[in-house]
Amino acid sequence: MLKSIDIKGLAVVNTLNLELTQGLTVLTGETGAGKSILLTAMKLCLGERADTGLLRPGVERADITLDFDIKNTKLVKHWLQQHDLNDDDECLIRRTINSDGRSRAFINSQAVNLKTLQSLSTHLVSIHGQHAHLDLLQPQKQCQLLDDSCQPDSKLGQCRQAYDLWKSLIDEQSQLTDGHQDNDSEKKLLQYQIEELEQANIAELDYDELVQEHTRLSSMTRIIELGESQASLLYENDVSSIHTQLSEICQQTQTLSELAPAFSPINRQLNESLIQIHEASRDLRSTLDQQETDPEQLDKTDQQLSNIHQLARKLQVEPYQLQATFIDIQARLHKLETLDERLVTLKAELITTEKKYQKIAQQLHQQRLDKAKDLSKDITTTLKTLGLPDGQFSINVDYDAQAKPSPQGLDQVQFNVTTNPGMPVMPISKVASGGELSRISLAIQVVATQANTTPTLVFDEVDAGIGGGVAETVGKKLRQLAEQRQIICVTHLPQVAAQGQTHLFVNKEKDDNQTQTQVQSIDMKKRIYEIARMLGGVKISEKTLAHAKEMLGITT
Repeated sequence: MLKSIDIKGLAVVNTLNLELTQGLTVLTGETGAGKSILLTAMKLCLGERADTGLLRPGVERADITLDFDIKNTKLVKHWLQQHDLNDDDECLIRRTINSDGRSRAFINSQAVNLKTLQSLSTHLVSIHGQHAHLDLLQPQKQCQLLDDSCQPDSKLGQCRQAYDLWKSLIDEQSQLTDGHQDNDSEKKLLQYQIEELEQANIAELDYDELVQEHTRLSSMTRIIELGESQASLLYENDVSSIHTQLSEICQQTQTLSELAPAFSPINRQLNESLIQIHEASRDLRSTLDQQETDPEQLDKTDQQLSNIHQLARKLQVEPYQLQATFIDIQARLHKLETLDERLVTLKAELITTEKKYQKIAQQLHQQRLDKAKDLSKDITTTLKTLGLPDGQFSINVDYDAQAKPSPQGLDQVQFNVTTNPGMPVMPISKVASGGELSRISLAIQVVATQANTTPTLVFDEVDAGIGGGVAETVGKKLRQLAEQRQIICVTHLPQVAAQGQTHLFVNKEKDDNQTQTQVQSIDMKKRIYEIARMLGGVKISEKTLAHAKEMLGITT
């Protein structure tokens, strides 16, 4: 569940730290108090695209942190372990948004990209917005709701894996057959290129070593001249070499150390240096004696480098890339030479893969059919409690065996409804009015989320457009949902707010000519006044307060 949310520098929020609990938490407050900014912050921290316009005026960075307790969420633990982001029973998500448009995301203090963050978020929080009834008109959303209700044993994952394998084979087949008529010409070109590379002995090429050898040979005269002059200066000039001069210094410091023992360590150091200079000069002479100009070898390496650079230009690569290019050309030629054989094999693999896909798609279809029957019954029952006594709801799941494979299977899912007695069910986009659609959407979400394994569900004013006894029913159903998970509900309805086990009050305050949103958990006394405000408007009477107490179950 979500333990806390921390917000800094976002819109009307300067700093806010909010502790959350299990069960049903309701958020209330005047219109415009800033309730929506909490959900905006949550969405940003869960991977929604950032907008610098959301930053609080004058700040350089907004910072949002969500702290989750995942000790009872095995799926999230497994995901974190797979991505090397595990931190025992904690999951800390942080998102920063800078004024220059850059943003960063972190999971358990490790930087991640948005795609990774979004992948994790789907296992932590499910947000149902106040415009969910509009999304409900989209066929893909209807299919998604049905599939979410099939969790955690849905065949959808297997179906996607089977599709990915089928698609990879289709793509390979397309690549192999594309331009098939030019294969002979390409094979001849590849064979010619291979011959050229073999003649240049590219397989054995060490380009860096060859360049070094060419540099050495072309600089040999300079090497010998410089080496001889240094050998003379270091040791071989008996009159003025460094070795001769240092020998004289060593003799004088020996005398110094005999006169004053404090100079003995210095004398030892100088004598050691004298020995090292002698050894260095001997090694220098030995190496110099091995150096000699070799015009023939220089011409050979010069020609070899010239050939390599010419080949690199022809193949449009850098010289050091020739070995890898040689391997690629050989692989491409082998692929073309075995093309017909691979196409035959590929055709057989496609038949087998498609059969496997269709088998899984049929299993997914049956699973959807079974769940659609249960959902249709439960949603119809729920509609009757939401002020639609004649409402009938059904889900059609049509299997198209002739359709091309897709990640979602071969089903067409359609939600149908009627709200009038004697009228047949029809697609919800053609039947329901705006007010009815809101209630139908609410019924679907309440029922569908019962099978949802996501530990935290957020409802953002999904109860808009209802009231009275219907609103009370909605509140009770949300509280019932909260028995097994954490529910956070933003609402304007006192009937819903009264069902909350935790009540958060949102209000705005002015500080230094800036507006600041505050959120606080309120006790029972303040709850009574807040419910009364939601019931009675500007002036709160004793009668309104009594009604609020009654809704909260207070008898005295």
